[in-house]
Amino acid sequence: MSGECGYSDTSHSRVFELRALEFLAARLPRRAARAGEWGVGTEDLALFHETSGEEERQECAAALAWQRERWAAGFGWLTGPLAHGGAGLPAGYDRLYRQLEDRFEVPDMNPLRIGLGTVGPAIAAYGTPEQVDRFAVGLYRGERVACQLFSEPDAGSDLAGVRTRAVREGADWVITGQKVWTSNATFADLGLALVRTDPDAPKHRGLTMFVVPMDAPGVRVVPLRQLTGGTSFTEVFLTDVRVSDEHRIGAPGEGWRVATGALAGERRAVGDRWHERNARALELLRGLAERTGRWEDPLARQEWARLYSRLRIARFQQERMQQVALGGAERAVDKLLLSTNLRLVGELAAELAGPAFTADTGEWGHYGWNRWLMGALGYRIAGGTEEILKTMLAERVLGLPKEPR
Repeated sequence: MSGECGYSDTSHSRVFELRALEFLAARLPRRAARAGEWGVGTEDLALFHETSGEEERQECAAALAWQRERWAAGFGWLTGPLAHGGAGLPAGYDRLYRQLEDRFEVPDMNPLRIGLGTVGPAIAAYGTPEQVDRFAVGLYRGERVACQLFSEPDAGSDLAGVRTRAVREGADWVITGQKVWTSNATFADLGLALVRTDPDAPKHRGLTMFVVPMDAPGVRVVPLRQLTGGTSFTEVFLTDVRVSDEHRIGAPGEGWRVATGALAGERRAVGDRWHERNARALELLRGLAERTGRWEDPLARQEWARLYSRLRIARFQQERMQQVALGGAERAVDKLLLSTNLRLVGELAAELAGPAFTADTGEWGHYGWNRWLMGALGYRIAGGTEEILKTMLAERVLGLPKEPR
C-alpha cells in the first residue's frame, strides 16, 4: 500500500482507505459480483458506451451529481493542486480510490471521463492559474462536462495535420474548421480544441490549443451513426467561432506539446479500466467453447490459454507502468496491448460461435460477440492509432532513426 501511494508511512494510506470506504458505504450499495457464469445477466459485450437522446442526458446528470458528492467529501480531485481545491495527493491515491469505488454501485461516469481524465489534466498542466480555476476546477466540481476537439476528417492518425484554423483579431481568435469522432459533444459545456494558427510553420509548430465554449455562436454538433448502431460520436463544425485570447492554453505554436500531454492521459485511461472486463470475457469464451463442443479440441484450448497469458501479461505491464510519469511514451505499450487483445478476444469468439456470430439465433453469448469485435476495430484508433504509437515507441524509447518530417 505504501509503495503504491508513494508514502513510506502506511498509516496515511490506511486512514485514506478507511475514510473513502466510509464515504462510499454511506451513499451507495455494494456492487454485486459481475457474473461470468454462462447465461447469467446481460451479455454486455459492446465495447463502446452507446446511448443517445434523453437517456444520454440522464446519465450525464447522474454522473455530475456523483462527482459533486465526491468533491464535497474531498475525493473529487485527489491529485489536484491544493491551491485549486484538489487534495494534492500522489497518483497512487487516485488509483486506490478507484479500486475502492469499483466495489460499489456508482453511476456510469462515461460522460465525464474525457473531462476528468484528459481535458482537466491538460489545462492543469499547461494553463495559467486563472485558467485552471476558470475551466478545469468546474470539471472536478461536477459543474461542467468537457469534450476533446482533436481529430479531423484528414487528421486522425496524423493529428499534427489538423486544418482547423484560428486567426487573431485583436484580443480574440476566430476559429473555423471541422472536428470528428468527438465524444460527449452533444452535452459538453466546453471543448479542448487543437487548431492551426501559423500555416507557414512546420506542422508540429504551427498549432495552438484553445478552450472553446460549446454553446458559442458558430458551433454545430452532428451525431454520427456507427457500425454498431449507436451514436456515441459526433462531428463538430466550427464556423467563425470567436474566443478570447484568455481561452488559449499555452503559448501560440505550443499546441502540440499540450496535445501530447493530453493524449498521454487518454492512453492511460484507455489502458487502466479494462482488466476486469477482459477477465469476464475469458470466462464467457470458455463457456462458449464448452457449449459448442470445442473445449475438448486441444487447438481451441491452446488459443484460450494463449489469450489468458496475454491478458495477464497486459495487466502486469500496466501495473508496472503505474510508476511511470503521465507523459511517458512507454504508456503507449498499455494501449497497444489492449487494442490487440480486444481484437484477439473477438476473433476467438467468432471462431467458437461459428455462423451464430453473424446470424442472430437468439442464443445467449453467441451473436453478442459481434458487437465486441466491431468495437475492437475502433480501439485500434482510440487513444492514438496503432501505427503512430509504434512509431513513437520506436523513436522515443528504442532510439531508432526518426521518420522523415
